[in-house]
Amino acid sequence: MYAFYKPLRNFMRGFNLWSGLGATYYYMQHLQFGQALPEQLKNDALRRGQSNIKAGLYGHLVELLAREVILNGQVRGGRPLNTAGDAFKAMSMIHRLDDKSWGLHGSRSEDIILQLSRIAFQQFPWQSPPTNGVLARYHMLYSHPSVAPMVEAEFGMSTGELFQLILLFAEEMVRRPTLAFEFLPAAEESIRAPVLALSERISRSSDELRAATVERQSYDVNWAYSFNPLRAYPLVHAGNPRSVMCPAPPILLQRLTDGLYFDLMRADRGFGNAIGKAFERYVGKVMERIGKDTFELREEACWGKPERRSVDWIVIDQSAALFVECKLGRLDIASQTEIAPEPPFIAAIERLAGNVGQLYTTLGEALAGGYPHWKPDGRPVHPMVVTFHEWFCFGPFFYKHLDKLVEAEFEKHGLDRVLLERHPYSVCSIAEFEGLLTACRGASIDSVLSEKISPDHRQSLLRGFLADRYPGAISNAMGTFEDGMDLVIDGPSRLTRK
Repeated sequence: MYAFYKPLRNFMRGFNLWSGLGATYYYMQHLQFGQALPEQLKNDALRRGQSNIKAGLYGHLVELLAREVILNGQVRGGRPLNTAGDAFKAMSMIHRLDDKSWGLHGSRSEDIILQLSRIAFQQFPWQSPPTNGVLARYHMLYSHPSVAPMVEAEFGMSTGELFQLILLFAEEMVRRPTLAFEFLPAAEESIRAPVLALSERISRSSDELRAATVERQSYDVNWAYSFNPLRAYPLVHAGNPRSVMCPAPPILLQRLTDGLYFDLMRADRGFGNAIGKAFERYVGKVMERIGKDTFELREEACWGKPERRSVDWIVIDQSAALFVECKLGRLDIASQTEIAPEPPFIAAIERLAGNVGQLYTTLGEALAGGYPHWKPDGRPVHPMVVTFHEWFCFGPFFYKHLDKLVEAEFEKHGLDRVLLERHPYSVCSIAEFEGLLTACRGASIDSVLSEKISPDHRQSLLRGFLADRYPGAISNAMGTFEDGMDLVIDGPSRLTRK
């Protein structure tokens, strides 16, 4: 495989690293935020007004371009990588090499279904640009009363100030790929050190990033899927941590939202339980706002000695009850991308199967009349696990393994398989769940869920199912908390002296 990689390596070695990262910045800003591209970075298709897809411009290829620039570009000297001809040639070489690595994979016939899943993890996230609603979702998690003190202890600023900082970074990133911290001179003295400390936490020199990339690089079927250290350190410098460049602003935003999970998990052993409770509360707020007068909501109940707990949420309308179990559960990079004799994705699905088993255990008790706050009334009951992170639950690889592992959970816990037959389960992400609730509000819980779990649609991605059967449900749901950042913008701050 390395012999096939060498032409790309040699091509990239002719370019200057910093101009290459500047090019990835402009492509990222164009793809994710619709900013105009400099003319010299447009290929003929883009000049003719064709779509990014028809022009061959994809987020995952731009990210891989940034990785290869860091790995092979010249820190000093080299030709500028600032024209569409060179940039698109590099991305074309990357695309062909990815195809080649798959073609050389001896077990591709056995792994083709897994390959479809990891393509989803690689490419689908780039189709959902960051929005105020997404930022608000993270803000609501981190500002939960049990989580907010952990944020302040770890970063030296309140959750509100942290998200104000994210907005200030984003504002600077609109104008140029370098961060000048223009807001800092006017900020209170007490916040300056925490801001710079956070910047240093997520930045590395180009030499350090190159070394980290060399360590993670894989010259086999996983070449295009190995972890990009830029996701951990989205700010790059030439040796001065106070003079940084951001070649991929969407990755910076992801690091300062989703990526904080790892910082806080390492800092406080209680974070896992706290963020789980925060997610449960967020799901409740989503249902309250979308459901309004349509749904009746019943939150988790606790009773008995030893204490027993119900499902996290029950959503009821005229047609059915939806039993919702909330799981923050995330996938590590290996689970998302690695092809191996024992793919890590299967171990991750096993954890998810445990969540499904837990859901059916409490569902059985509820249907037997054991819940103090809900009794069966003959209406259908639909069990669902809602995850915070995207698992891209679709296709035969995912469902073949999940169904098999759920059956093992039934055997382990002595559960009646009739439950599974009468009440088929669903799994979706919180973003999809918001769209699902929007669809159910317009139709009904039973009509939407019954169609989704039917043989024709069960293995479909929920997002795709909703787009096809309930157009507008996902896009309308994206605005659920579009005003959620207003409190951040208008809140007290040492950054803006309000």
